[in-house]
Amino acid sequence: MLILAETLAYDMILYIGLTLLVGLFFGRVFEHFNIPNLTGYIVVGLGIGALVLVTDQESLIDAFQIVTAIAIGFIAFSIGLELDFSKIKNRRKEVVIITLTQAMMAFAVTALGMWLFNIPLHIGLVLGSIAIATEPGPILLITKKFKTRGPLTDTLVPLHGVEDMIAILIFGLAVAFAVSVESASAIQPEMLGSPFLELLFSFALGIAIGFIFRQIIRITSYDDPDKDTIVMVTALVAVLISVAVANRGIYINDFHVHLSPILLPMVVGITFANTSTYKAKHEIEHTVDLIESPLMIAFFAVIGAEIVILVAEQLLVMEWFNLVLYTAAYVGFRVLGKLVGAWFGAKLAHSDPLIQKYLGLCLLPQAQAAIGLAFIAQGLLSFTPYGNLILVIVLVATVVYELFAPIGLRYALVRCNEADDKVCSILDQQHHQPFFHFKKVA
Repeated sequence: MLILAETLAYDMILYIGLTLLVGLFFGRVFEHFNIPNLTGYIVVGLGIGALVLVTDQESLIDAFQIVTAIAIGFIAFSIGLELDFSKIKNRRKEVVIITLTQAMMAFAVTALGMWLFNIPLHIGLVLGSIAIATEPGPILLITKKFKTRGPLTDTLVPLHGVEDMIAILIFGLAVAFAVSVESASAIQPEMLGSPFLELLFSFALGIAIGFIFRQIIRITSYDDPDKDTIVMVTALVAVLISVAVANRGIYINDFHVHLSPILLPMVVGITFANTSTYKAKHEIEHTVDLIESPLMIAFFAVIGAEIVILVAEQLLVMEWFNLVLYTAAYVGFRVLGKLVGAWFGAKLAHSDPLIQKYLGLCLLPQAQAAIGLAFIAQGLLSFTPYGNLILVIVLVATVVYELFAPIGLRYALVRCNEADDKVCSILDQQHHQPFFHFKKVA
Protein backbone atom coordinates (compact mmCIF):
# COMPACT_ATOMS: atom_id res chain seq x y z
CA MET A 1 0.00 0.00 0.00
CA LEU A 2 1.35 3.39 -1.00
CA ILE A 3 1.15 6.02 1.68
CA LEU A 4 1.62 9.62 0.57
CA ALA A 5 3.88 11.67 2.82
CA GLU A 6 1.79 14.20 4.72
CA THR A 7 4.10 17.13 4.27
CA LEU A 8 3.56 20.48 2.65
CA ALA A 9 6.35 19.96 0.11
CA TYR A 10 4.96 16.69 -1.23
CA ASP A 11 1.38 18.00 -1.18
CA MET A 12 2.55 20.93 -3.27
CA ILE A 13 4.29 18.62 -5.77
CA LEU A 14 1.10 16.53 -6.03
CA TYR A 15 -1.08 19.61 -6.60
CA ILE A 16 1.32 21.01 -9.20
CA GLY A 17 1.28 17.74 -11.13
CA LEU A 18 -2.51 17.52 -11.05
CA THR A 19 -2.83 21.21 -11.92
CA LEU A 20 -0.67 20.82 -15.03
CA LEU A 21 -2.59 17.77 -16.23
CA VAL A 22 -6.10 19.09 -15.52
CA GLY A 23 -5.17 22.59 -16.71
CA LEU A 24 -3.89 21.24 -20.02
CA PHE A 25 -7.14 19.27 -20.52
CA PHE A 26 -9.41 22.21 -19.63
CA GLY A 27 -7.39 24.52 -21.86
CA ARG A 28 -8.00 22.18 -24.79
CA VAL A 29 -11.71 21.94 -23.94
CA PHE A 30 -12.11 25.72 -23.83
CA GLU A 31 -10.21 26.16 -27.09
CA HIS A 32 -12.55 23.65 -28.73
CA PHE A 33 -15.39 26.06 -27.96
CA ASN A 34 -13.40 29.02 -29.32
CA ILE A 35 -12.46 30.35 -25.85
CA PRO A 36 -8.78 31.10 -25.04
CA ASN A 37 -7.09 28.23 -23.24
CA LEU A 38 -5.84 30.45 -20.43
CA THR A 39 -9.48 31.06 -19.43
CA GLY A 40 -9.64 27.30 -18.89
CA TYR A 41 -6.51 27.49 -16.72
CA ILE A 42 -8.15 30.17 -14.55
CA VAL A 43 -11.32 28.05 -14.17
CA VAL A 44 -9.18 25.10 -13.03
CA GLY A 45 -7.50 27.40 -10.52
CA LEU A 46 -10.83 28.56 -9.12
CA GLY A 47 -11.79 24.92 -8.66
CA ILE A 48 -8.48 24.12 -6.96
CA GLY A 49 -8.95 27.11 -4.65
CA ALA A 50 -12.39 25.82 -3.63
CA LEU A 51 -10.92 22.33 -3.07
CA VAL A 52 -8.11 23.74 -0.91
CA LEU A 53 -10.70 25.63 1.16
CA VAL A 54 -12.83 22.53 1.68
CA THR A 55 -9.82 20.40 2.65
CA ASP A 56 -8.45 23.16 4.91
CA GLN A 57 -5.05 23.35 3.21
CA GLU A 58 -4.77 27.11 2.70
CA SER A 59 -1.05 26.96 3.53
CA LEU A 60 -0.51 25.34 0.10
CA ILE A 61 -1.32 28.65 -1.59
CA ASP A 62 1.56 30.33 0.25
CA ALA A 63 3.85 27.53 -0.98
CA PHE A 64 2.58 28.10 -4.53
CA GLN A 65 3.91 31.68 -4.43
CA ILE A 66 7.27 30.45 -5.71
CA VAL A 67 5.53 29.11 -8.85
CA THR A 68 3.86 32.45 -9.59
CA ALA A 69 7.06 34.39 -8.87
CA ILE A 70 9.10 32.29 -11.32
CA ALA A 71 6.34 32.41 -13.94
CA ILE A 72 6.15 36.21 -13.71
CA GLY A 73 9.91 36.34 -14.13
CA PHE A 74 9.79 34.29 -17.33
CA ILE A 75 6.84 36.29 -18.71
CA ALA A 76 8.64 39.59 -18.09
CA PHE A 77 11.92 38.21 -19.48
CA SER A 78 10.13 37.06 -22.67
CA ILE A 79 8.52 40.47 -23.09
CA GLY A 80 11.98 42.01 -22.75
CA LEU A 81 13.39 39.70 -25.43
CA GLU A 82 10.75 41.04 -27.83
CA LEU A 83 11.83 44.65 -27.23
CA ASP A 84 14.40 45.02 -29.99
CA PHE A 85 15.02 48.78 -30.20
CA SER A 86 16.20 48.55 -33.81
CA LYS A 87 12.74 47.28 -34.81
CA ILE A 88 10.73 49.89 -32.93
CA LYS A 89 12.99 52.93 -33.33
CA ASN A 90 10.46 54.53 -35.70
CA ARG A 91 7.60 53.92 -33.25
CA ARG A 92 9.08 55.07 -29.94
CA LYS A 93 7.20 58.36 -29.92
CA GLU A 94 3.96 56.60 -30.82
CA VAL A 95 4.36 54.02 -28.04
CA VAL A 96 5.19 56.67 -25.41
CA ILE A 97 2.21 58.87 -26.37
CA ILE A 98 -0.25 55.96 -26.35
CA THR A 99 1.07 54.51 -23.10
CA LEU A 100 1.00 57.81 -21.24
CA THR A 101 -2.47 58.70 -22.51
CA GLN A 102 -4.16 55.39 -21.76
CA ALA A 103 -2.42 55.08 -18.38
CA MET A 104 -3.44 58.56 -17.22
CA MET A 105 -6.97 58.12 -18.57
CA ALA A 106 -7.40 54.80 -16.73
CA PHE A 107 -6.02 56.43 -13.56
CA ALA A 108 -8.21 59.53 -13.72
CA VAL A 109 -11.46 57.83 -14.81
CA THR A 110 -11.15 55.07 -12.18
CA ALA A 111 -10.20 57.45 -9.36
CA LEU A 112 -13.01 59.94 -10.10
CA GLY A 113 -15.49 57.15 -10.78
CA MET A 114 -14.84 55.51 -7.40
CA TRP A 115 -15.16 58.92 -5.75
CA LEU A 116 -18.63 59.26 -7.30
CA PHE A 117 -19.49 55.96 -5.58
CA ASN A 118 -18.64 57.50 -2.17
CA ILE A 119 -15.09 56.14 -1.93
CA PRO A 120 -12.83 58.88 -0.48
CA LEU A 121 -10.80 60.58 -3.19
CA HIS A 122 -7.42 59.60 -1.71
CA ILE A 123 -8.49 55.91 -1.73
CA GLY A 124 -9.87 56.36 -5.24
CA LEU A 125 -6.44 57.61 -6.33
CA VAL A 126 -4.86 54.37 -5.03
CA LEU A 127 -7.41 52.27 -6.94
CA GLY A 128 -6.86 54.45 -10.01
CA SER A 129 -3.11 53.84 -9.89
CA ILE A 130 -3.68 50.08 -9.63
CA ALA A 131 -6.04 50.31 -12.63
CA ILE A 132 -3.07 51.34 -14.82
CA ALA A 133 -1.44 47.90 -14.56
CA THR A 134 -2.02 45.46 -17.44
CA GLU A 135 -1.15 41.79 -17.06
CA PRO A 136 1.42 40.83 -19.75
CA GLY A 137 0.85 37.06 -19.34
CA PRO A 138 -2.30 36.73 -21.49
CA ILE A 139 -0.82 39.01 -24.14
CA LEU A 140 2.39 36.96 -24.32
CA LEU A 141 0.53 33.64 -24.39
CA ILE A 142 -1.96 34.60 -27.10
CA THR A 143 0.49 36.48 -29.35
CA LYS A 144 2.89 33.53 -29.28
CA LYS A 145 0.19 30.92 -29.78
CA PHE A 146 -1.26 32.73 -32.80
CA LYS A 147 2.19 33.90 -33.99
CA THR A 148 0.82 37.41 -34.44
CA ARG A 149 2.68 39.98 -36.50
CA GLY A 150 1.67 43.53 -37.32
CA PRO A 151 1.34 47.10 -36.01
CA LEU A 152 -0.98 46.20 -33.12
CA THR A 153 1.38 43.50 -31.83
CA ASP A 154 4.38 45.80 -32.32
CA THR A 155 2.63 48.44 -30.21
CA LEU A 156 1.50 46.04 -27.48
CA VAL A 157 4.87 44.51 -26.64
CA PRO A 158 6.96 47.64 -25.90
CA LEU A 159 4.00 49.31 -24.20
CA HIS A 160 4.40 47.17 -21.06
CA GLY A 161 7.85 48.42 -20.12
CA VAL A 162 6.72 52.05 -20.10
CA GLU A 163 3.38 51.24 -18.45
CA ASP A 164 4.99 49.38 -15.57
CA MET A 165 7.16 52.40 -14.77
CA ILE A 166 4.14 54.72 -14.81
CA ALA A 167 2.13 52.39 -12.57
CA ILE A 168 4.96 52.13 -10.00
CA LEU A 169 5.50 55.90 -9.85
CA ILE A 170 1.84 56.91 -9.61
CA PHE A 171 1.00 54.14 -7.15
CA GLY A 172 3.90 55.17 -4.89
CA LEU A 173 2.74 58.78 -4.83
CA ALA A 174 -0.96 57.89 -4.43
CA VAL A 175 -0.48 55.47 -1.57
CA ALA A 176 1.85 57.92 0.24
CA PHE A 177 -0.85 60.59 -0.04
CA ALA A 178 -3.54 58.16 1.19
CA VAL A 179 -1.47 57.15 4.23
CA SER A 180 -0.81 60.80 5.14
CA VAL A 181 -4.52 61.67 4.89
CA GLU A 182 -5.65 58.66 6.96
CA SER A 183 -2.97 59.18 9.61
CA ALA A 184 -3.41 62.98 9.60
CA SER A 185 0.35 63.46 9.26
CA ALA A 186 2.75 64.89 6.71
CA ILE A 187 3.89 62.78 3.76
CA GLN A 188 7.16 61.03 4.63
CA PRO A 189 10.05 61.77 2.20
CA GLU A 190 11.11 58.10 2.10
CA MET A 191 7.67 57.11 0.82
CA LEU A 192 7.93 59.62 -2.03
CA GLY A 193 11.44 58.50 -2.92
CA SER A 194 10.67 54.77 -2.76
CA PRO A 195 9.11 54.39 -6.25
CA PHE A 196 12.00 56.28 -7.87
CA LEU A 197 14.55 54.08 -6.10
CA GLU A 198 12.57 51.00 -7.15
CA LEU A 199 12.82 51.99 -10.80
CA LEU A 200 16.48 53.03 -10.56
CA PHE A 201 17.72 49.83 -8.90
CA SER A 202 15.48 47.59 -11.03
CA PHE A 203 17.03 49.07 -14.16
CA ALA A 204 20.60 48.98 -12.84
CA LEU A 205 20.46 45.39 -11.62
CA GLY A 206 18.57 44.25 -14.72
CA ILE A 207 21.24 45.69 -17.00
CA ALA A 208 24.03 44.14 -14.92
CA ILE A 209 22.45 40.66 -14.92
CA GLY A 210 21.68 40.99 -18.64
CA PHE A 211 25.31 41.80 -19.51
CA ILE A 212 26.64 38.87 -17.46
CA PHE A 213 24.08 36.61 -19.13
CA ARG A 214 25.13 37.84 -22.57
CA GLN A 215 28.84 37.28 -21.86
CA ILE A 216 28.29 33.67 -20.81
CA ILE A 217 26.36 32.95 -24.02
CA ARG A 218 28.92 34.85 -26.13
CA ILE A 219 31.93 32.80 -24.97
CA THR A 220 30.09 29.51 -25.66
CA SER A 221 31.20 27.99 -28.95
CA TYR A 222 28.49 27.07 -31.46
CA ASP A 223 30.36 23.79 -31.99
CA ASP A 224 30.23 22.90 -28.31
CA PRO A 225 28.23 19.62 -27.96
CA ASP A 226 26.81 20.91 -24.65
CA LYS A 227 25.80 24.28 -26.09
CA ASP A 228 22.04 23.66 -25.80
CA THR A 229 22.42 22.66 -22.17
CA ILE A 230 24.58 25.71 -21.43
CA VAL A 231 22.05 28.03 -23.09
CA MET A 232 19.13 26.51 -21.17
CA VAL A 233 20.88 26.55 -17.79
CA THR A 234 22.18 30.09 -18.29
CA ALA A 235 18.73 31.42 -19.26
CA LEU A 236 17.16 29.64 -16.31
CA VAL A 237 19.76 31.00 -13.89
CA ALA A 238 19.41 34.55 -15.25
CA VAL A 239 15.64 34.52 -14.69
CA LEU A 240 15.84 32.81 -11.29
CA ILE A 241 18.43 35.30 -10.03
CA SER A 242 16.27 38.17 -11.31
CA VAL A 243 13.20 36.75 -9.57
CA ALA A 244 15.06 36.17 -6.29
CA VAL A 245 16.65 39.63 -6.21
CA ALA A 246 13.43 41.39 -7.27
CA ASN A 247 11.29 39.71 -4.62
CA ARG A 248 13.92 39.98 -1.90
CA GLY A 249 14.73 43.64 -2.53
CA ILE A 250 17.88 45.46 -1.45
CA TYR A 251 18.84 46.59 2.04
CA ILE A 252 20.87 49.79 2.31
CA ASN A 253 21.78 49.96 6.00
CA ASP A 254 18.32 49.80 7.62
CA PHE A 255 16.48 51.04 4.53
CA HIS A 256 14.77 48.45 2.32
CA VAL A 257 14.46 49.20 -1.40
CA HIS A 258 11.61 47.37 -3.12
CA LEU A 259 12.31 46.11 -6.64
CA SER A 260 9.85 45.43 -9.44
CA PRO A 261 9.36 41.67 -10.07
CA ILE A 262 8.20 42.55 -13.60
CA LEU A 263 10.54 45.38 -14.56
CA LEU A 264 13.82 43.78 -13.38
CA PRO A 265 13.60 40.51 -15.40
CA MET A 266 12.16 42.52 -18.30
CA VAL A 267 15.27 44.73 -18.33
CA VAL A 268 17.44 41.58 -18.29
CA GLY A 269 15.64 40.44 -21.46
CA ILE A 270 15.87 43.88 -23.07
CA THR A 271 19.61 44.07 -22.36
CA PHE A 272 20.26 40.66 -23.86
CA ALA A 273 18.01 41.27 -26.90
CA ASN A 274 19.74 44.52 -27.81
CA THR A 275 23.36 43.47 -27.21
CA SER A 276 23.40 39.95 -28.68
CA THR A 277 23.37 38.47 -32.15
CA TYR A 278 20.13 37.44 -33.82
CA LYS A 279 21.13 33.77 -33.63
CA ALA A 280 21.83 33.91 -29.89
CA LYS A 281 18.55 35.71 -29.25
CA HIS A 282 16.63 33.16 -31.32
CA GLU A 283 18.16 30.27 -29.36
CA ILE A 284 17.26 31.86 -26.04
CA GLU A 285 13.68 32.52 -27.19
CA HIS A 286 13.32 28.88 -28.23
CA THR A 287 14.70 27.68 -24.89
CA VAL A 288 12.47 30.00 -22.85
CA ASP A 289 9.39 28.93 -24.82
CA LEU A 290 10.01 25.31 -23.82
CA ILE A 291 10.33 26.21 -20.14
CA GLU A 292 7.39 28.61 -20.19
CA SER A 293 4.68 26.26 -21.45
CA PRO A 294 4.07 24.33 -18.19
CA LEU A 295 4.79 27.44 -16.12
CA MET A 296 1.99 29.35 -17.85
CA ILE A 297 -0.56 26.62 -17.05
CA ALA A 298 0.52 26.55 -13.42
CA PHE A 299 0.69 30.36 -13.21
CA PHE A 300 -2.88 31.08 -14.30
CA ALA A 301 -4.27 28.14 -12.33
CA VAL A 302 -2.49 29.30 -9.17
CA ILE A 303 -3.81 32.84 -9.68
CA GLY A 304 -7.34 31.44 -9.76
CA ALA A 305 -6.76 29.37 -6.62
CA GLU A 306 -5.08 32.29 -4.84
CA ILE A 307 -8.00 34.59 -5.59
CA VAL A 308 -10.56 32.12 -4.15
CA ILE A 309 -8.61 31.73 -0.89
CA LEU A 310 -7.93 35.44 -0.40
CA VAL A 311 -11.47 36.52 -1.24
CA ALA A 312 -12.90 33.89 1.12
CA GLU A 313 -10.70 35.21 3.94
CA GLN A 314 -11.60 38.84 3.34
CA LEU A 315 -15.34 38.31 2.81
CA LEU A 316 -15.71 37.36 6.47
CA VAL A 317 -15.43 41.06 7.35
CA MET A 318 -17.02 42.60 4.25
CA GLU A 319 -20.58 43.49 3.29
CA TRP A 320 -21.64 41.67 0.13
CA PHE A 321 -23.69 44.52 -1.36
CA ASN A 322 -20.94 47.12 -1.03
CA LEU A 323 -18.35 44.68 -2.34
CA VAL A 324 -20.37 43.91 -5.49
CA LEU A 325 -21.16 47.59 -6.03
CA TYR A 326 -17.58 48.82 -5.63
CA THR A 327 -16.09 45.99 -7.69
CA ALA A 328 -18.55 46.56 -10.53
CA ALA A 329 -17.69 50.27 -10.45
CA TYR A 330 -13.94 49.56 -10.48
CA VAL A 331 -14.23 47.14 -13.40
CA GLY A 332 -16.53 49.45 -15.38
CA PHE A 333 -14.49 52.62 -14.90
CA ARG A 334 -11.17 50.87 -15.59
CA VAL A 335 -12.51 49.35 -18.80
CA LEU A 336 -13.86 52.76 -19.85
CA GLY A 337 -10.55 54.47 -19.06
CA LYS A 338 -8.49 51.88 -20.96
CA LEU A 339 -10.73 51.87 -24.05
CA VAL A 340 -11.08 55.64 -24.31
CA GLY A 341 -7.45 56.30 -23.32
CA ALA A 342 -6.04 53.85 -25.88
CA TRP A 343 -8.28 55.24 -28.64
CA PHE A 344 -7.43 58.87 -27.80
CA GLY A 345 -3.71 58.16 -27.44
CA ALA A 346 -3.64 56.35 -30.79
CA LYS A 347 -5.44 59.32 -32.35
CA LEU A 348 -2.90 61.76 -30.94
CA ALA A 349 -0.04 59.59 -32.22
CA HIS A 350 -1.66 59.25 -35.68
CA SER A 351 -1.51 55.47 -35.36
CA ASP A 352 -2.95 52.94 -37.77
CA PRO A 353 -6.80 53.00 -37.68
CA LEU A 354 -6.81 49.37 -36.55
CA ILE A 355 -4.68 50.30 -33.53
CA GLN A 356 -7.07 53.12 -32.70
CA LYS A 357 -10.02 50.74 -32.85
CA TYR A 358 -8.69 47.60 -31.17
CA LEU A 359 -5.77 48.49 -28.86
CA GLY A 360 -8.03 49.16 -25.87
CA LEU A 361 -9.40 45.61 -25.95
CA CYS A 362 -5.86 44.28 -25.64
CA LEU A 363 -5.14 46.23 -22.43
CA LEU A 364 -7.93 44.85 -20.23
CA PRO A 365 -6.22 41.77 -18.67
CA GLN A 366 -5.16 42.39 -15.09
CA ALA A 367 -3.81 39.95 -12.51
CA GLN A 368 -0.59 39.49 -10.57
CA ALA A 369 0.89 42.99 -10.88
CA ALA A 370 -2.35 44.57 -9.68
CA ILE A 371 -2.69 42.01 -6.87
CA GLY A 372 0.87 42.80 -5.76
CA LEU A 373 0.15 46.54 -5.61
CA ALA A 374 -3.13 45.86 -3.76
CA PHE A 375 -1.25 43.85 -1.12
CA ILE A 376 1.20 46.72 -0.64
CA ALA A 377 -1.73 49.14 -0.25
CA GLN A 378 -3.38 46.79 2.25
CA GLY A 379 -0.20 46.64 4.32
CA LEU A 380 0.33 50.41 4.35
CA LEU A 381 -3.37 51.12 5.07
CA SER A 382 -3.90 48.24 7.51
CA PHE A 383 -4.84 50.70 10.26
CA THR A 384 -7.88 51.78 8.20
CA PRO A 385 -10.92 49.88 6.84
CA TYR A 386 -9.79 50.71 3.31
CA GLY A 387 -6.78 48.36 3.18
CA ASN A 388 -8.92 45.23 3.00
CA LEU A 389 -11.46 46.95 0.76
CA ILE A 390 -8.83 47.79 -1.88
CA LEU A 391 -7.48 44.22 -1.81
CA VAL A 392 -10.89 42.54 -2.17
CA ILE A 393 -12.02 44.88 -4.97
CA VAL A 394 -8.87 44.13 -6.97
CA LEU A 395 -9.06 40.38 -6.29
CA VAL A 396 -12.68 40.00 -7.37
CA ALA A 397 -12.13 42.26 -10.37
CA THR A 398 -9.18 40.08 -11.37
CA VAL A 399 -11.52 37.09 -11.73
CA VAL A 400 -13.67 39.08 -14.17
CA TYR A 401 -10.68 40.33 -16.16
CA GLU A 402 -8.93 36.97 -16.38
CA LEU A 403 -12.07 35.12 -17.47
CA PHE A 404 -13.27 37.57 -20.12
CA ALA A 405 -10.41 39.92 -21.10
CA PRO A 406 -8.46 37.23 -23.05
CA ILE A 407 -11.50 36.79 -25.31
CA GLY A 408 -11.37 40.48 -26.23
CA LEU A 409 -7.61 40.31 -26.70
CA ARG A 410 -7.82 37.39 -29.11
CA TYR A 411 -10.77 38.96 -30.94
CA ALA A 412 -8.79 42.18 -31.50
CA LEU A 413 -5.69 40.41 -32.83
CA VAL A 414 -7.71 38.19 -35.17
CA ARG A 415 -9.84 41.09 -36.43
CA CYS A 416 -6.67 43.02 -37.23
CA ASN A 417 -5.50 40.07 -39.38
CA GLU A 418 -2.32 39.77 -37.32
CA ALA A 419 -2.78 36.10 -36.38
CA ASP A 420 -0.93 33.53 -38.50
CA ASP A 421 -3.29 32.05 -41.12
CA LYS A 422 -1.97 28.51 -40.65
CA VAL A 423 -2.57 28.59 -36.90
CA CYS A 424 -6.10 29.96 -37.36
CA SER A 425 -6.83 27.31 -40.00
CA ILE A 426 -5.72 24.49 -37.69
CA LEU A 427 -7.81 25.85 -34.81
CA ASP A 428 -10.85 26.25 -37.06
CA GLN A 429 -10.56 22.60 -38.08
CA GLN A 430 -10.35 21.56 -34.44
CA HIS A 431 -13.51 23.53 -33.60
CA HIS A 432 -15.50 21.61 -36.22
CA GLN A 433 -14.35 18.21 -35.00
CA PRO A 434 -15.89 16.37 -32.03
CA PHE A 435 -13.77 16.84 -28.93
CA PHE A 436 -13.83 13.15 -27.97
CA HIS A 437 -12.84 10.53 -30.52
CA PHE A 438 -13.79 6.89 -30.07
CA LYS A 439 -11.84 4.51 -32.28
CA LYS A 440 -13.02 1.02 -33.06
CA VAL A 441 -10.67 -1.71 -31.92
CA ALA A 442 -9.90 -4.14 -34.76
